[in-house]
Amino acid sequence: MQNINQVSVALIAWIVICFIHCQSNTSGEMAESSLRMNDSTFLEKLDIDFAQNFTVYNHPWYKIAHIHYQSEYRDLAFDQKIIFLPKGNSVPKESEDLSDAWLVEVPLQSVAANHDGEITRLATLGLIDNIVGMGGGGIYDSRLRKRWEEKEIASIGYSFHQISQPEMILALSPDVLLLHAYDHGRLASMDKLRQLGINAIPQFAWAEPSFLGKAEWLKFTAMFFNKEQEANELFDKIVQRCLELRQLLDTNSSSPKAFMTYFPSSDSDWSVHRNDFYASFLEFAGVQNVLKDDGPNHLVGMNNEMLLHLAKDADVWITNSRSDAEWPPASYLQSFQAYRNGQVYHYQKRTRYEHDAYDWYETPEVRPDLVLEDLISIFYPDLLPEHELLFFDKVNLSKL
Repeated sequence: MQNINQVSVALIAWIVICFIHCQSNTSGEMAESSLRMNDSTFLEKLDIDFAQNFTVYNHPWYKIAHIHYQSEYRDLAFDQKIIFLPKGNSVPKESEDLSDAWLVEVPLQSVAANHDGEITRLATLGLIDNIVGMGGGGIYDSRLRKRWEEKEIASIGYSFHQISQPEMILALSPDVLLLHAYDHGRLASMDKLRQLGINAIPQFAWAEPSFLGKAEWLKFTAMFFNKEQEANELFDKIVQRCLELRQLLDTNSSSPKAFMTYFPSSDSDWSVHRNDFYASFLEFAGVQNVLKDDGPNHLVGMNNEMLLHLAKDADVWITNSRSDAEWPPASYLQSFQAYRNGQVYHYQKRTRYEHDAYDWYETPEVRPDLVLEDLISIFYPDLLPEHELLFFDKVNLSKL
């Protein structure tokens, strides 16, 4: 079994932090008395233990979230503090420089978002009725799909297809627009929206290098609606389940090899998960990710030759395709051990093709523990013998 990885070390640190926090949660009561009584739910503290692209500073009567992300690969940089201030309270006068901070008076009532991950976080926090706009009707969650069909939720366009249109957002007038900001153009769009008076906030959950870091963005979303307690409780359960699964893995001595791909790619033969949060699932599960390197922590392109060179001896192949019909010829595919042994899995089991809706891009955003259960069942069948795969299924291999 390979050494405990960084996520596991963070889990151990998280236990210590929780213990200290529980011992000191009665402090600061005098300072908190200045908070208006009707904002008492805001007193729930947030500790950020896994996410790398935002931090939270808890103050007696307000919070500050610091969003910070930079990527040379995408010509993308953002660094800003957001003040979350309960309505009716005065703006804080701090020694730290808050002159460029963005002020948000909470709780908000309405929200729009252009990415299914953010919509899923909102739904998980019980805020479905607060959503006035989302990418479109390609949503797996039946409750959201129903509200979209009934025109209770408008289509504002998906982040990966287009930049948000100011006219549509102005017509909806949401209290906040949560933007999936993955390139410079999206950030420029956000600045334009802000100039028009729209409370536009970027999110960088997609760029987190670990699945727990990505899931922890639930806490960021919660701050807009005073849902910190709900976010803390759910995230604590997720981490606890991951700890239990990690302890189960410690009883196992094997270390299988695996890799994850996306096919086809628009600019390469394959897109592969080398170092992103999807790859972090493999590492946490004690699996040797044969594609891992020191490159960027997002999906990258790879040609046929390099994929074969790195992954031909892997035990398991995980991909997005339910069938190999459009894949390279049999002579190429049969060079992979995983393919020859029928150990090729896809993650599209929960799909509604009539709606172009894939749960893989929704539920795992907030429940990575469920993905981890599936993967452990695949890699170590004896550890979870009664487990039924939720997201994964065998790829239809027609070229054996």
